[in-house]
Amino acid sequence: MHRFRLISYLGLGDFDQEFDIFMEHMNNDDISSVSIYTTPLSETFWTNLIFYHAYVVFCTETDTETYWWSLEKNGEALILQMSRNIEDVRDKIEGQRRIKKYPNYWKPLLNTSDSSGISFRELYKYMIVDTDQLNIKYNFSNENCKKFAKTVFDKIARNKTWYYFI
Repeated sequence: MHRFRLISYLGLGDFDQEFDIFMEHMNNDDISSVSIYTTPLSETFWTNLIFYHAYVVFCTETDTETYWWSLEKNGEALILQMSRNIEDVRDKIEGQRRIKKYPNYWKPLLNTSDSSGISFRELYKYMIVDTDQLNIKYNFSNENCKKFAKTVFDKIARNKTWYYFI
């Protein structure tokens, strides 16, 4: 069973308060857009065509604010990050830069994006209840970050699907 990690860049310093904000968004927000980003697993260029990490970034909007979220899977957990700034969730993982070496060269690569027509609650239900993603064991060859990102993107995206190699 995977753990679920919620990472907030809101800077409130109080996990309970930030969790309440997350629940409020999950219960009330619609997802307006979704994208898939990839980053290399290593700084060795030739391997990045095959070995890369894929994750989903999506946006929710309230009457007064825009929130950015990333959702991804690794060998340890499903990780959901939230921020008012896209750079926090697109460029960081658990507070650290995604790519530490060559930060000016390796940047997250936008693979595809689309508008959305589902609510955050629908996504949660699909991921946790309908497809039981927390209990799907990570496997490098077939139950990996790419398959997870495809599952999330294809559920959220209004018109597109994402295809990946390996």
